[in-house]
Amino acid sequence: MNEAAAATDTASAAPGYDVTCPPDAKAAEQCQVDKDTYIGWRTFAGQCQVCHGGSALGSTFAPNLLDRFHQRVDYPRFVDVVTHGYTGQVGAMPAWKGNPNVEPHIDRMYSYLKARADGALPPGRPARKP
Repeated sequence: MNEAAAATDTASAAPGYDVTCPPDAKAAEQCQVDKDTYIGWRTFAGQCQVCHGGSALGSTFAPNLLDRFHQRVDYPRFVDVVTHGYTGQVGAMPAWKGNPNVEPHIDRMYSYLKARADGALPPGRPARKP
């Protein structure tokens, strides 16, 4: 993968990411990300992967978030669902509003998931840029 610097969605003021990977990177361990994207990975790994899977590829009861980012989840929708929860056909996502381990890091989780969805960051634990 190549460097994807500060990818942003200006239409919705979405937070960006800064990811640097060697061209042949197959795992995030080979990559470096900015502080916010790293905190987003850490928050996702600690709070969200139990349902959405470690690589955000989904499970039998929670959707593949990378597909969702390509289909219908923009930044405002992401913030709304994380904050207020969502009830779908298969399961329900809890509201994280007020949770000190999630709510302060919504923008950072978006950066991490957007980097994954854009293909800028492969699965795994990225290294934080110095």
